[in-house]
Amino acid sequence: MFSAAVGYPVFAWLQIDPAVAERLRESAASGTVSGGAAGLPTWSQWLVDLVPANLFKAAADGLMLPLIVAGVAFGLALRAIADSAARATLLAILKAVADAMLQLVTWLLRLAPVGVFALAMPLGHRMGMGAAGALLFYVAAMSAISVAFIVVVLMPMAVIGGRQSPAAFLRAAAPVVAVAFSSRSSLAALPASIEAVRSSLKLPDQIATLYLPLASAVFRTGGTIAQVLGVFFIARLYGLDLTPAHLGTIVVSAILTTFTIPGIPAGAIIVIAPVLASVGAPTEGLGLLMGVDTIPDMFRTTANVVGWLAGAVVLGRRQHREQ
Repeated sequence: MFSAAVGYPVFAWLQIDPAVAERLRESAASGTVSGGAAGLPTWSQWLVDLVPANLFKAAADGLMLPLIVAGVAFGLALRAIADSAARATLLAILKAVADAMLQLVTWLLRLAPVGVFALAMPLGHRMGMGAAGALLFYVAAMSAISVAFIVVVLMPMAVIGGRQSPAAFLRAAAPVVAVAFSSRSSLAALPASIEAVRSSLKLPDQIATLYLPLASAVFRTGGTIAQVLGVFFIARLYGLDLTPAHLGTIVVSAILTTFTIPGIPAGAIIVIAPVLASVGAPTEGLGLLMGVDTIPDMFRTTANVVGWLAGAVVLGRRQHREQ
């Protein structure tokens, strides 16, 4: 919500040459953005499309958000199976598949620079020199909004909700932020986060051993910021007019998609395609986002880990009060 509320008016300032936007619309896939806002799905249609009629067709078409919804439903059904042996067998098979897919993703990431170059070059050629200013605006806006989220939302959460002094919280967070900012990897900052919770913040060990690993797996506030603002930027490039209903669609899609973000550099941008597809925005602009994501990713990863620590101190205070 924060990124949508702040980012939408900020990106409204971005001026794109109408001729450039027209060329981009013409080059996009037929039926996606050629009609501007008319090509965007309605709110009711988006809700209906969340439940895929055919899982294999959805996978073939790259409709990741319906697959995520179907996967969550399947996981809940699997949890309800009474036969624990059958459930364990199926979980073992699924884990083997997940491990194999993770290895495949590792190979693909090694080839990612080539793919980014191939995606970005044609788009950059069509935009011309106008791309430089637009991309600079995107980098500055993404970085500034990430910092604003830390200062306006996460710090008060730790100070007021967790009853931590600002100085003590900043001292504890500093080593974690240093690792996150330099590595651009949330997972790389997890050991430093655990050490900060145990040694500097003096929180219960359950928070370090249970909450932080869970947070590192699923709680990525920076990822939500990346996907919402990334969609705003691409929509602006292609001249799409986003209505309030589409803004709600973007926020919900981004929240759901962040649960699938890998804890690696540029992880949020890698899986942004479902959020783009949720409002009919073309995925062609992904190459531009990935090509300039280094600096924004540093600030977003910092927002991730500061969010973990803010949540940890709030949980620690609540547990202390219950005791």
